[in-house]
Amino acid sequence: MKLNRVTIQRFTAFEDAVFELGWGVNVLIGENGTGKSHLLKLLYSISEAVRRFGQGEGIEGALSDQRASLSDLVAAMLQSVFLPDELGRLVRRRVGRSTARIAVEWDTAELVVTLSNLGKVTAKITGEYASLERAVFLPTREVLSIFPGFVESWLRRESAFDRTYYDLCVSLGLKPLRGPRNPARAALLGPIESALDATVVVENGRFYLRHRDGNMEAPLVAEGHRKLAMIAYLIINGSLTQNAFMFWDEPEANMNPKLAALAVEIIIGLANQGVQAFLATHDYILASELSLAVETGTAAPGVAAFHALGRGGEKQGVTVQRGDLFTDLQNNAILESFAALHDRERQAFERKEEQ
Repeated sequence: MKLNRVTIQRFTAFEDAVFELGWGVNVLIGENGTGKSHLLKLLYSISEAVRRFGQGEGIEGALSDQRASLSDLVAAMLQSVFLPDELGRLVRRRVGRSTARIAVEWDTAELVVTLSNLGKVTAKITGEYASLERAVFLPTREVLSIFPGFVESWLRRESAFDRTYYDLCVSLGLKPLRGPRNPARAALLGPIESALDATVVVENGRFYLRHRDGNMEAPLVAEGHRKLAMIAYLIINGSLTQNAFMFWDEPEANMNPKLAALAVEIIIGLANQGVQAFLATHDYILASELSLAVETGTAAPGVAAFHALGRGGEKQGVTVQRGDLFTDLQNNAILESFAALHDRERQAFERKEEQ
């Protein structure tokens, strides 16, 4: 199943927005406060609520004692992922009572969610959704360094970390798949392990990078490398598998720009294996590398869709524009920033010459 379309009305920064989603990699760009991370979290919350409902699970998956209703699961996911004081705070503010509406379309199912500013949630789904695969959310920081004991601590105590960190640690806690690597996984893991010059292993509940001369504890490894190692292990244990969903918030955070080409190679490789990816980025190099791969034919036609989110005024909310290439976007916050920098440099040198 693929996410094809989402319509968002009166939810956080969105007044009335429609996203036509690509089957491979969806790249969200825009200034801070335009809802990029909120869209990732919303789609993750809904995808996992539907998957757990379809598999007869509760909010804590297999750890739950009883099956919950879809409305309860959606409400619980939104609360624990967004961490608002009250669920009604997620409804876009206006005078009087208001209701947010989210409609999500997959290949074979459609979900409609309503959320009132009093916190009431309703969720109704039609079609076939039992085959919906796991969604994985990668936050801006890696979690290998905080993995030991995180799941148990999060379940027992209040935490400033939202559910995406907990769910990611649960996924990382899964054992590696049995047997030798198949060609598809080997092709994905090869470039990552070459860049790390190591393989990723877990021993006694802690992550290590295994080099030729021994193991190195995850907290001692550069954070950019820890992010790559995290992706590698999710491939090793099958969490990022065919028809899964990956939501990655700012892949470039704490990652050397030289690794952007590798990150794009990994993302496209996952898409070719059936993973539908969603990225929120401010990075010119990452977005350009992905666009270049599409434009030059090194990536499959249509594998990428670029979505520009912009400020449309208080009443209009966030505006949305879609393009097949990074440069197709007219409301492009990244390119606008580079153009403004170029203008300031030119003006500075002109003033210097005049002196």
